[in-house]
Amino acid sequence: MPLANVSLAQPILLRQLNLLHRHELPPGERFAILEALRQPVIEVQAAAAAIFAGRPLPLANPEQAALERTLEVWSILAQGYLRSFTALCDAGGGRNLPLTALLAQRALAAFADWQVDLCRGEQLPDAAYWRDLHQVIAVAEALGITETAVSDPLRHGGTQTSALAAYAECNLLSAASPYELPARHMAWIARWARRWGAKPELLTAPPEDIRNRAVPLWVDLDAGRPPGHVPQPAGNGRWLETTELRKSLAARIALLEQGRAPAELQLGDDVTQPAAGQLLQRLLQRWCAGGARRREERRAATGACRVVAGFEAVHFQLSGRQAFRAPSRDDATLRREREEFETFGERRHTMQADSGRDDSQVENWLVMDDWQVVNESATGLCLARPLREGVRIGAGMLVAVKIGSSERFVLACVRWALRGADDMLQAGIQLFPGEARPVAIRAIDPGEDAGAWRKGLLLPEIPALRVPTSLVVPAGTFKLERRVQVMVDHQPRMVKLFRVLERGSEFERCSLYAGG
Repeated sequence: MPLANVSLAQPILLRQLNLLHRHELPPGERFAILEALRQPVIEVQAAAAAIFAGRPLPLANPEQAALERTLEVWSILAQGYLRSFTALCDAGGGRNLPLTALLAQRALAAFADWQVDLCRGEQLPDAAYWRDLHQVIAVAEALGITETAVSDPLRHGGTQTSALAAYAECNLLSAASPYELPARHMAWIARWARRWGAKPELLTAPPEDIRNRAVPLWVDLDAGRPPGHVPQPAGNGRWLETTELRKSLAARIALLEQGRAPAELQLGDDVTQPAAGQLLQRLLQRWCAGGARRREERRAATGACRVVAGFEAVHFQLSGRQAFRAPSRDDATLRREREEFETFGERRHTMQADSGRDDSQVENWLVMDDWQVVNESATGLCLARPLREGVRIGAGMLVAVKIGSSERFVLACVRWALRGADDMLQAGIQLFPGEARPVAIRAIDPGEDAGAWRKGLLLPEIPALRVPTSLVVPAGTFKLERRVQVMVDHQPRMVKLFRVLERGSEFERCSLYAGG
């Protein structure tokens, strides 16, 4: 098989899995064939995910095709394990409990992998997914095999796992809302949910002594819905008790604060600070402390909203649709212009000076979309529009929004974007307080020449809200106490970057203080 070529390998695997699914086989033989296919499936699926993970919506045609094939492969793999699991149960699962437990774990693990890639494609599992997931664990519970130790070298190395661990992994993934995160951080959380899925316990009643315990996740085995923190009066409820998980998270957070490296705490060699500590705090709240609480209540709203998406497009719009011009030209630019003048003459030099275009040519973009407001709060909006009617948008993008009849745009960032029902695109928008001013910035690092002038946005201090003055700069600009020259209304100011208030895929919003 051409495993290195995803577009060729996925259809081949999918065809073989479908042929296998159509063929009648004893459960043990079907399981053996699926196990032989599983490793190349996982390898190909990992390569395919790189095509669509973290991409803005709507996905481009090759990205959408890769996502659909990936989900279909996971689905048919899970169906294969479920078919063997169901056949064993119908024949009396008690006759071969070890194999039944192994099949339950494999089916739930395929569900978990499917769920991760679905979130990477900015979608959420539907009710049918949750009904199938809950049904498998309910049958395993009835057979008494939820915690039966099984081996899964491909996903857990030499560590034993269980059907309950895979089921808990799926629920932890959902509770973490990974679709709100960049692809890199989503991968970390998916890995941690897999690693710590063995820690929760499945209880048929809530813990009696809750004073020193975590707030459990609640699931309804008879319903097609994800886990929650508030039990419902009806249904076949279970509680995922996460006190042991809370201890593990709290210990790692404390050690990170003491300066320990994430790799030393078995978080992964690719995990970095301070993102690791921030993500663990997020998980502690959502897995063990009753979920994330909104600072302000959302209220239903209606009306139109105009959105400009992308750092350069936002700067262009807030500049009065004027192309960005560097306040001064460095020696290299002057030397290039002099050489071009000597080569092409005055006409070329004049045309270039009058063009007023930067490399982005943003003035030629179609960058403004019409959205509808779904709900709002003092600091955020939920917006919706048809999926294919507008520019691509994704979590971490800088945007400017103008609501209703307002005359000005408000600077904001996209917290999440999801493909919903009926091909609608929904986005959660976080508003930045204050009126943003377009500026030019350049870094002044000690012992080095001043950097090139770049686009920036300056937000004012708002004492009543305890909001400091902040500067929105291109991603990768921030360094602690880095000196930055800011050109405001043709007047230079020197500031130092203090800390990152918000970090997106293309920008950093930094607090600052005056610096010489």
